[in-house]
Amino acid sequence: MTDHAASIRARRAQSNAAIARRSASETVAVMMDDVSVAVAGGPTLRGSEASRAAFAEQFADPAFNGYVREPERITLADPPVQATEMGRWSGKWGTGQRAQEMRGTYVAQWTHTALGWFIQSEVFVSGGGSA
Repeated sequence: MTDHAASIRARRAQSNAAIARRSASETVAVMMDDVSVAVAGGPTLRGSEASRAAFAEQFADPAFNGYVREPERITLADPPVQATEMGRWSGKWGTGQRAQEMRGTYVAQWTHTALGWFIQSEVFVSGGGSA
């Protein structure tokens, strides 16, 4: 794995950890200000502030148990100023008999800046769930 791919995986892990902590500001810290996020079965969020607000709303829901995004492949441009991450995601709500999980696939475009790698866009697609 290249240093760039390792850096992107580390940034994704940072984002997953921020979601687990329910920190909307930390969750979007890995995003470009003009990020575009196509939510599975939902709207396209434009800008990091829209994403921050959406995460804050979900974090306020006590039934929300988090999202995890798991990178499966990272492809770097040449030169490595952009990269594509493809993987699987899952989201969980509730407990016991009322537990629900959504899951699917995603693709993210990353842009390299003087400050490191940041998400430029993400597209999440639902691929099933369980009750």
